[in-house]
Amino acid sequence: MLTEEDPLKEDPLKEDSLKKDTLEVRRARIEALVAALADAHVSVVWNAARELARFGTQAMSAVPALEALLSAGDATSVIWVRYALTKITGDVQISLPYAIAGLADKQRVFPGMASAALAGLGAEAAPAVPALISELSDKHPDNRWAAAGALANIGSAAAGAVPALTQSLTDTDEKVRWYAAWALGEIGPASAPAVPALIDALYDADDDVRGYAVRALGKIGPAALPAVPALQELEKSANREEENEFEENETVRAEVVTALERLLTAAHTLSCL
Repeated sequence: MLTEEDPLKEDPLKEDSLKKDTLEVRRARIEALVAALADAHVSVVWNAARELARFGTQAMSAVPALEALLSAGDATSVIWVRYALTKITGDVQISLPYAIAGLADKQRVFPGMASAALAGLGAEAAPAVPALISELSDKHPDNRWAAAGALANIGSAAAGAVPALTQSLTDTDEKVRWYAAWALGEIGPASAPAVPALIDALYDADDDVRGYAVRALGKIGPAALPAVPALQELEKSANREEENEFEENETVRAEVVTALERLLTAAHTLSCL
């Protein structure tokens, strides 16, 4: 569902609880997560490493246990172990090259996981943009939407992905389409060439695709002014509340209002120049 937070960010309630934990509680949680790194189920290891990453430098005591797993047989576990080490030590080179290589390792890396780790690196994952662009055409939808999510987290430095993301707006998988729309919005003004495709996406059958397309148009700025008539029509149809009118999703309607405010303000500013 469309939310105020982007799709790959951690749960803000969890983040808030981390800040409120006492030192003793944090230590106990870190110790429990370190113990979980030895679990026989690889998914438990993945999640433990990801959780440790959220503690950042506070999880320095976990470094030896994480380093011991660098030669683990499960490639996905190693991706998350390296990600945790990067978040704890601040050294992006521990994880970045391995995660990029993981994008191509379809036999050993669980779908979407390499891209998810790159997403967590944010703008520092910019060197991965060419490989993530290739992922947008992968046969597995989890790889496609996760790649779009990573590009969204990279932000403006992922401008080179705009043509591929524009194509992804018509992907057969709705999750790929809305992650693509979200990414175009996070890239910002450089997504201007995608405006016609984003206007088309305003009529997508999926609420999330429509909502993120609206948001993207608002974030692109003046280059998205051609979208104003379509956005105004959506706003009018929502306000009329007639049967069978197009937009019934309240969150999408709120996004329409915000996007129109941004674009009409931009138009006014341009007219005053």
